Amino acid sequence: MAAAGKAAGALALALVLALAGANSEGDALSALRRSLRDPGGVLQSWDPTLVNPCTWFHVTCDRDNRVTRL
Repeated sequence: MAAAGKAAGALALALVLALAGANSEGDALSALRRSLRDPGGVLQSWDPTLVNPCTWFHVTCDRDNRVTRL
């Protein structure tokens, strides 16, 4: 059941990001990061002070700098 909840959360995040601009995408991803446990520091490059989250590790963007995949 936890996997279904995570999948639903990922889908909701994808929908939010699809409707948002680059700064809003960074804000949404920063909020997601705060809600996750990251004991290995995998998401440490997710710096909310950067304008474009496309420079963060594990974030893929299209040519319009919209997040397409995590």
